[in-house]
Amino acid sequence: MSRHSARGTAYNRLRHQWLYTADHGWTCHLCGRPVHPDVIAGTPMSPSVDHVIPVSVAPHLALDTSNWRLAHLVCNQRRQAKPIVEPPSGATRRW
Repeated sequence: MSRHSARGTAYNRLRHQWLYTADHGWTCHLCGRPVHPDVIAGTPMSPSVDHVIPVSVAPHLALDTSNWRLAHLVCNQRRQAKPIVEPPSGATRRW
């Protein structure tokens, strides 16, 4: 069973709409590098939805797009359900 099967089609439809129509700047919020929308889905550098507050912590936020950020699939997978660590004040994302 897929991780998103409980949310099913509604999640997939909303995710696809958000990924390709929202104004998120096409920058991975985790690594700061560009995300290219034409990269094949499921490959490491493909666009993915990262839940800022993980679904495992707050399942009620799974479909809340204000909890979503754009990330490369590989960056999202590396982060897993860990909290986002912000760089020190004044530092760039590539620290």
